[in-house]
Amino acid sequence: MGVDTALLVRFARGLLTELGIVPEGVFNVSRDQWETGNQMAVTEEDYLETLEWMRREVEDELGVPVRIPVDEKDCDFLYTINPREIKFDPRSIANAAKIFHFAGERWTLPRWGWDQTNFGLFSGDDNLGAYVAKNVYEAAVRLRAKRIVISECGHGYRSTRWEGYNWADYDQRIPTESVILTLKRYIEEGRIRVDSSKNGEPVTFHDSCNVARSGGLIEEPRWVLQRVCMDFREMYPNRTDNYCCTGGGGLLSIAEYRPLRLEVAKIKADQLRATGAKLVCTMCHNCIDGLTDVIKHYKLDMGIVQVMDMVERALIT
Repeated sequence: MGVDTALLVRFARGLLTELGIVPEGVFNVSRDQWETGNQMAVTEEDYLETLEWMRREVEDELGVPVRIPVDEKDCDFLYTINPREIKFDPRSIANAAKIFHFAGERWTLPRWGWDQTNFGLFSGDDNLGAYVAKNVYEAAVRLRAKRIVISECGHGYRSTRWEGYNWADYDQRIPTESVILTLKRYIEEGRIRVDSSKNGEPVTFHDSCNVARSGGLIEEPRWVLQRVCMDFREMYPNRTDNYCCTGGGGLLSIAEYRPLRLEVAKIKADQLRATGAKLVCTMCHNCIDGLTDVIKHYKLDMGIVQVMDMVERALIT
């Protein structure tokens, strides 16, 4: 019938949000975004300290000066991240810095407007959606960046690349792309060299809902993985027909849904197990948490990585 069920659900959520009827987890995260500019209430001090810590770690590893610039003007691109990369997975920032270093890239992170995630998407609150997205867009304008590059985050990609411009009624004056396209361009142009033998374990790929079905980014991550991995395996179904990680729609923030998520996750566990892969790669931090729950609950013998991780491992330095 052509009914957009997802749009209807989000519209209903928006009405309930206006009435103050919001799950506690979603409410708390939305409040933090309004008050601090990011969904995990990371302070500026913690943000800058983590970036400096990662910079020193990469320098120690490579033995050469490496920069993780903040608020630098006239760079080739402004890089936006998920607060999870600051609080729980800072190595992803280090991997990005290492790759950008070898690509000879001029890039920067903003001091304000670095959180690409957007709980306005989940809650149906267009005002919150506009506020968070506009923070990113205005940071890029303020720093005179030539492009906005979005790190691996499902709803961050959808919100920043597509929906945010509508919520904020903002003209897309600066090109916006996923870091996957950036990595693909580096490999195509020879700006970085990779060796697939450094990733010998069998790897499968999980299509994140907001990246594939809602974002159209489907073949590009596969193109990259096929060049940095020796044994890439599809899971079935895949692409726009792939099963959710069980954490979509903001459910990871609603603790009371966890038992139901894991009960219905059996279909996802069976899909993962059937690949025989030792690693499942995804482009979304939400999916990392959702798949981690599935793997632990169903005792699957596999780990979780992102595309950036696989590219960093394959680098010829």
